[in-house]
Amino acid sequence: MAKSKNHTNHNQSSKNHRNGIKGPMPLHLHNSKRGSWLPALVNARRVRKHNQKAALKKRRERIAAFAAKN
Repeated sequence: MAKSKNHTNHNQSSKNHRNGIKGPMPLHLHNSKRGSWLPALVNARRVRKHNQKAALKKRRERIAAFAAKN
């Protein structure tokens, strides 16, 4: 005779709560760059720096435009 029941959630909630449902882990615990290709890391660092510079410039322009309008 063929099986009829393929899935059930019985006891899953108890199993999940036995050790507590924890939040997501902080990202800085998982993003080790050890063993990565060094030129790529240097480039990524420079990219982050220049992205921040561009964002600051855009923010200053937006603040100046708002101040000029008011």
